[in-house]
Amino acid sequence: GTLLRYGSGSCHVAFTRGTHARHVVMVGGLTDGLWATQYVGPMAAAVERCGWCFTQTLLSSSHHGYGTSSLDRDAEELAMLFRHLRKVKNANEIVVVGHSTGCQDAVRLAASAKGDGRPDGLVLQAPVSDRECYQQREDADEWIQMAREMANRGEEEEILPRGADACGAPITAKRFLSLHDLGGDDDMFSSDLTDEELEKRLGHLDGVPTLMVLSEQDEYVKPGLNALEHGSRLANAAGAKTRLEVIEGGNHALGDHTRNLVDVVLQWLKWHFP
Repeated sequence: GTLLRYGSGSCHVAFTRGTHARHVVMVGGLTDGLWATQYVGPMAAAVERCGWCFTQTLLSSSHHGYGTSSLDRDAEELAMLFRHLRKVKNANEIVVVGHSTGCQDAVRLAASAKGDGRPDGLVLQAPVSDRECYQQREDADEWIQMAREMANRGEEEEILPRGADACGAPITAKRFLSLHDLGGDDDMFSSDLTDEELEKRLGHLDGVPTLMVLSEQDEYVKPGLNALEHGSRLANAAGAKTRLEVIEGGNHALGDHTRNLVDVVLQWLKWHFP
């Protein structure tokens, strides 16, 4: 593969495998960087055999950088990467595979990017609610109230005390509320949102080939949530070109169901990008 720089920042680094004109770009979730999940290797090999390059990227939000970043910055950096791939690597079609919070990045990118920065398709693997996951903490409401008070005082860019973030990252009040407050910027997939609210967040995907892959046993979703029923609501909100797949028995990162995911993605790529 090839290690490349797509921007001027020290984090603007990507690793691409293959020499094809089509690219699958992997975007991980919170705390992820390169090799975000166990399925990265098998998927990279499989898509290359089918005529696609596989690109992994770092962003300002990679690893513990997400606490001081935003969806808008992620979308800007991904658009920068896409323009680089189209100019330098002659990419003519680019599909994003978002994992976990990387799904929010993919959705925001589809809404904001223009021209050569736009994706041609999306794979949303484990689009879950960071807000509903955080609510399982006993002290969730206390931290949310503290962040709201900081924002009301004009301190939204200040860092919350240690312990606010479940993964230990330094996090601003603004990003914390984006991830964990009702109606936050990242609040796209919550099960308590109405159909109208989901459509407001996902409706711009109508016309964009999108594959949603939910896991039946995702450990980060609200207890008791039915993956098929919830996934159907998300897919309906995203429009007619969205296909839903539920991996039976799969967990959040599909560590034990890599082959299932790779097969589903390959089938979808062949269908939408023959």
